[in-house]
Amino acid sequence: MTKPVVLINVFAVSPEMETEFLKTWHETCEFMRTSPGFIDTTLHRSLDANSRFRFVNIAHWESSEAYKAALARHEPGEKHLSIEANPALYTIEATY
Repeated sequence: MTKPVVLINVFAVSPEMETEFLKTWHETCEFMRTSPGFIDTTLHRSLDANSRFRFVNIAHWESSEAYKAALARHEPGEKHLSIEANPALYTIEATY
């Protein structure tokens, strides 16, 4: 039985790159949401303008295999963007 996973990806985005980043994120989201195993995603923006990680993406997938398969098929349109992404998959350890 496969376990659902949570993708947490924090992004370091300079203020001058925000518009391009958001455009690319929305394009990637449109691709991912049509992929088998995708559940949902939310993008969060830091309230602190000086935060290193201005954006945090949290997505839910039916399995790590589904996420990895979608990622393998995705060809981002904006490869030249100088944005630091830090994606990792997690399982839920505890809920209160």
